[in-house]
Amino acid sequence: MSREAISVHARWAARDVQFALLIVAASVALYSRTAIGPLQEAIRIALTLSDNQMAILQGSALSLPTLVTAVPLGLAIDRYSRVRLLVVMAALDILGSVMTSFADDFTILVVGRCIVGFAVGAICTVVFSLVADLYIPSQRGRAGMVVVIGQFVGMSAAFGIGGFLLSTHAPEYWRVAMLWLSAPLIPACLLMLILNEPARAEVIIERPSIRQTCRQLWAYRGVIGTLAAGIVMVEVGVGAALTWSAPALLRKFAMSPAQVGSTVAMGLLISGVLGPVVGGMVSDMCQRAGGPSATLRVMAALALSAASVGCFAIASTVALASTLLIVFMTVVSALAVMGTVIFTILMPNEIRGLCLALLFGMCLLFGLGLGPLAVSVVSGAIGGPENIGRALAIVCVMAGLLGAALFATGRQAVSAQSKRMLGAGSAGRNGDLVSRGVSVQGSV
Repeated sequence: MSREAISVHARWAARDVQFALLIVAASVALYSRTAIGPLQEAIRIALTLSDNQMAILQGSALSLPTLVTAVPLGLAIDRYSRVRLLVVMAALDILGSVMTSFADDFTILVVGRCIVGFAVGAICTVVFSLVADLYIPSQRGRAGMVVVIGQFVGMSAAFGIGGFLLSTHAPEYWRVAMLWLSAPLIPACLLMLILNEPARAEVIIERPSIRQTCRQLWAYRGVIGTLAAGIVMVEVGVGAALTWSAPALLRKFAMSPAQVGSTVAMGLLISGVLGPVVGGMVSDMCQRAGGPSATLRVMAALALSAASVGCFAIASTVALASTLLIVFMTVVSALAVMGTVIFTILMPNEIRGLCLALLFGMCLLFGLGLGPLAVSVVSGAIGGPENIGRALAIVCVMAGLLGAALFATGRQAVSAQSKRMLGAGSAGRNGDLVSRGVSVQGSV
């Protein structure tokens, strides 16, 4: 074997190691964010909290810190070492998780989950920014697929382990369970120390000024707005389902915490593998065959299919409810991969981190903030806690329908953006869309 071939294989091996570490970071981040999901009812009973307080704990407390810090975080990601930032955020994730386990009132719980929410949002943003520099655009769908699969494995593990830890103990045991659930975060944080910072790809302006960044954002306002709105609506359904599917099943079918934990864990595991595989493969196929326009067409169709199975919470049997939940989570996880990938393709590197930070911040705010709270509010409006399943179905169906409409609108925004860029003769200066192969019709 020639020296050149050996060098190429060595670079690929090094890249694969870096990618594996990023998968660990993303997986553990979603694991820690989901950790109190299986403990939710136990926490509510032990601390005598209301459904609205639990919705805030699982939603706004996780999302608001990410949204508030999205701009400075995105600017830091686009300008400074992302690996160092990842290590710091992993340490903060440990701090927030441990603080959660020692909380004795609602205020301390909120503070702990705010720290976790900020750290997890930053970790996910950094991971996808680094992955975009490890792989070319036509490979990012499959790379994102693997990352999201890891995230769903992390969420599934949190439900499975948490349900098991509570299966033979009283609700007050949730503190010990939370401490055990926090233990894997420590070795994961140590692994981040061996990451290397990759070279930034597709850079148009090296370390742009704030003014240049604002100009780039304004130039992409139509694309960013419509795509982000569509992805956010899908995340509303995800947040609602992740927060309220377990309580809805428990209340409707009188299942035990262990049964609910294992059911939701299995659903997350199955959908977390199938959904990203579908989303990643289809995303790369669309990118090669029809570009962003084709990708958005498929995303609109998938959002409609999610709306059609969003009524899982009012199914008549456990088996039917579980099946529809798996299908719903499979579709929305495919959409999550495709939405993130299309953002990394359309956005130039100098604003990619900022756009991803803003996107994830809005997804957390509306997905984990508005979604769970909307379910509890709708439930109260239609009769109270016993109607939580009906409220969950309403929110999931509406989220899918609105997402489909916004993705369809996004196709027009991408086409209009490419026409403006090419028509203005700015391909040499702003070669963002052109360098990604987007034609006047928005195709590659």
